[in-house]
Amino acid sequence: MVDLNEYRESVQQIKQYAAEHNVSEAQTSEIFRACFRQLEAKYSKKYSNRLKTSLKFAFLFFLISIVLLRLCNQKWINDVFIRISQNSIYPALYVLRKLAIPIVSLYPSLSELYDEWCLIENPYFYINDIDCWPCTMVYSVPDLTGHNISRSFNIDIPYTRAENNTKVKMEDLVDVYWSNQDIFDQDARRISSNNETFKTIYDIMRNRLDLYPTDSLTTHISWKINRMRPNRILRRLFPKPVETPNWWSQGMEKYIFIDESASPSYLLPNPECSNIVIRCVAGARLIKMTPSSECIQHCRSLTILLSTGHTLWYNWWYWRPVSLPVYNATDLSIGYLTSFC
Repeated sequence: MVDLNEYRESVQQIKQYAAEHNVSEAQTSEIFRACFRQLEAKYSKKYSNRLKTSLKFAFLFFLISIVLLRLCNQKWINDVFIRISQNSIYPALYVLRKLAIPIVSLYPSLSELYDEWCLIENPYFYINDIDCWPCTMVYSVPDLTGHNISRSFNIDIPYTRAENNTKVKMEDLVDVYWSNQDIFDQDARRISSNNETFKTIYDIMRNRLDLYPTDSLTTHISWKINRMRPNRILRRLFPKPVETPNWWSQGMEKYIFIDESASPSYLLPNPECSNIVIRCVAGARLIKMTPSSECIQHCRSLTILLSTGHTLWYNWWYWRPVSLPVYNATDLSIGYLTSFC
């Protein structure tokens, strides 16, 4: 920053020097004016060049923006871009997940950054011009127990499998919780429920619904687990589904649903990956396969009974399943939902 006092002193010294060497006041003023003209010419040219450069960049940016907007309106270019980006999302996420595993293992606290409880799902999310052909020809949900899923199989068609060796009772969940209470209370404490008595996972394990059912039998509990340590522990009870395609990568989000026999209907969540597997490990629930809002005009709704030891596979791009109570059911129902990319 310029010091005006120093500037004044320098001007006085120049005037004094001019007077001592017989330079008139008019000549001294002319010398000052000549210096100012040189400075003005120098800096005005510099600022002019900067202004011209800025205007060129602004015009170029404006021109590129217009070209991109025109290109985006071309349907074939938009389709190519979407196809390329969609095909690269899952491989990129798979590589990123593989790279993150050793880092998160060394620093488990980093998994807290993945917590999304503050986010709200956009209820107005809608895809224009989605191709609904995977669900248009679905008239029933087939049982594909024992069938291998190849790459040529249309995995967007919903189907079921029998996995009778994956039955889990409430007491199994309770035992796992009390054996690892510190981890669950720290990394997977929060739940959502229509019963105000249950606010944390500790409340569920302390007031067991299998031993102390409510009078109305309508309690629904949704337990979301999206951190590494509790996921590894629960993997003992809920292993990876049998015959899962080896090119699928499992998502981090897991859900456990605990429902009393008269628990009301609720919409199954949409996790990060679109290929969903929901496993019934205790009791039974009716699953109504409702087409997504984009495909509801082209596809029909279906209802299946998901009983103990069976899994349902579907894609949430085309289906928005609803869980319903089974008529005359008496047992507590436990479901496990995971996703694959």
